Amino acid sequence: MRADTDYRDSHVLIIKPGCDSSVARGSLPFPLRYAGPVDSPLALPRPQTPGPRILLVDDDPGVLKGLRGLLSDEGFSPMEARSTAEAVRLLDAPGPPLALMLLDLRMPGETGLELLARLPRPLPVPVVVLSGEASPAEAVQALKLGATDFVEKPPSPERLLTALRNALALSELREEQQRLQEELARPGHLVGDSAAMESLRRLIARVAPSDTAILITGETGTGKERVARALHLASGRKGRLVAVNCAAIPATLLESELFGHERGAFSGATARRLGRIEQAHGGTLFLDELGDMPLELQAKLLRVLETKEVERLGGGLPVTVNVRVLAATHRDLALAVREGRFRQDLYFRLNVLPLALPPLRERPEDILPLARAFAAELAGANVPLVLAPGAEEALRAWPWPGNVRELRNFIERQNLLRGDGPLTLAPESLAGPAPLTAESPSRLVLGQKSYREHVDDFERTLIKAALKEGGSIAGAARLLQVDRGNLHRRLKALGIPAA
Repeated sequence: MRADTDYRDSHVLIIKPGCDSSVARGSLPFPLRYAGPVDSPLALPRPQTPGPRILLVDDDPGVLKGLRGLLSDEGFSPMEARSTAEAVRLLDAPGPPLALMLLDLRMPGETGLELLARLPRPLPVPVVVLSGEASPAEAVQALKLGATDFVEKPPSPERLLTALRNALALSELREEQQRLQEELARPGHLVGDSAAMESLRRLIARVAPSDTAILITGETGTGKERVARALHLASGRKGRLVAVNCAAIPATLLESELFGHERGAFSGATARRLGRIEQAHGGTLFLDELGDMPLELQAKLLRVLETKEVERLGGGLPVTVNVRVLAATHRDLALAVREGRFRQDLYFRLNVLPLALPPLRERPEDILPLARAFAAELAGANVPLVLAPGAEEALRAWPWPGNVRELRNFIERQNLLRGDGPLTLAPESLAGPAPLTAESPSRLVLGQKSYREHVDDFERTLIKAALKEGGSIAGAARLLQVDRGNLHRRLKALGIPAA
């Protein structure tokens, strides 16, 4: 935290228990006046308006007086309490949250260590331990109970101010991580500071209230479903958001899944079943990977969009539905139309309001905000995210072929490996298979392998990378846009282990 940070909205609780029995009552056991320059990195700000409230808890009036003088000089607004019970009462009092606790381990009656142990978890404020008599074991125990620092008495003013500054910085960090965690957990929230994301958020706000169908395009892992959720939340529609992954449902079952069926419509149809379109009545239907929908179903979907009616399999009369349709694909639907794999009339019907999500490599300024948000989500608000030297540059330089999903997987992997310490990102953490690119002719050694062997080598590398990114054969098949059975056969032919 810089010395020019404004703490006027912060509130600090300092509980300085127990007096040193060797010190006479009314005297201060350590000097507290800090004579350093105002622009010293140790000097805390001196705002004209009342600064952060600091609660000083001590049974020694002399210690309270000394702390009050130092902290008043440094721009704080000290408060006082002379017991842990009074400190707890002030902790629970209504008002802005407190930001810091300075806790002596030796208090008459209830000790500081006992108070620290009975405070709720996570601790309501960062805790700095202050004591002149505590044993090393007690100090270690206090740190295990959540204290962020230990200051021995008598402390120098510089040491005390540094501890305060670090604790305030930790408090702000935790608040920011909590905010990011809450924002990320909120459905539909879109993290990112880039101009592309700002433009996308503005466009979502503008088009969400409309009932017009929207086509969301972008590479795999860019967050198309999250955009669909944002559109639904901003639309004001009171019904559900019903999502269907057209690529994950076999073509033979997709029609019944979407349109529903009547009893006896086909073998095994023992009861009426409402399809996803009817389930989304009053809300939004999200068709993910629409480019994988069979042509015959595309015609039925077009009819629903045009008539607002759906016919169940085996049914008679159509059912009127009030549904807003959002569709997403990573495929080039315009190319699919030219090749006869996608209906032109459905493409035009859906492409009235196209939303294109740029890949993560084209918006590197979003990488760190996303990494912080994922770290807060996966590791918790109390675990700081630490960037080792060179990590930010490495994160920005990495091509992220799996986009936001790959970044989240990377943060999750680092969190699983971190142990009990902070979540640290280092440049070497990104080491792995190099991104697949077309190898230049100058790097190929021609004449030593046949054309088929070169092709097999590249295919082997491609499939291994897809298996690593997709996490399974099914995931790799989706990334490579191939049939899972065909991929199984290629694994066997190329000698690649299936697991």
